[in-house]
Amino acid sequence: MSLSNRVWYFAYGSNLNPDQMNKRVGEWHLSKRALARNYRLAFNVFSAEWQGSTANLLETGKFEDTVYGVVYLLTEEQFLKLQKHERVAPVEIHLELEDGNEISRAKAFMWSSTTKERPPPEPYRRTMEAGLLQHGYKKSLVDKVLAKPEK
Repeated sequence: MSLSNRVWYFAYGSNLNPDQMNKRVGEWHLSKRALARNYRLAFNVFSAEWQGSTANLLETGKFEDTVYGVVYLLTEEQFLKLQKHERVAPVEIHLELEDGNEISRAKAFMWSSTTKERPPPEPYRRTMEAGLLQHGYKKSLVDKVLAKPEK
């Protein structure tokens, strides 16, 4: 399989959930657990679909800040379909994989949001939790990822 017409897409919100991704883009070739350093997870993007705050990446420049997620290998057509749903231009980010490999030009969606961070709606939170668990993340890490931020 040629990777020339494929896109590595980093999911960190509700698109972690394989059922949701399948509904949005169909079947994909490959997915792997991945993490983005120098970012933190924020729930500061209002979604009418979820009726509340949804996940966003905030660049911090701090190596210890880490967002856990999944990188999907999509066709360009699938990625364009996803971008149409997300309604924002993608950015390129650097990812680390569990096996020690890296992806230097993965695509992710980030919003310029000045909205105050709020806890996500419970159905959104459950969708993220199910996705992380389905991809093999341990429950203790999932709980940490979805914990309410400290004030």
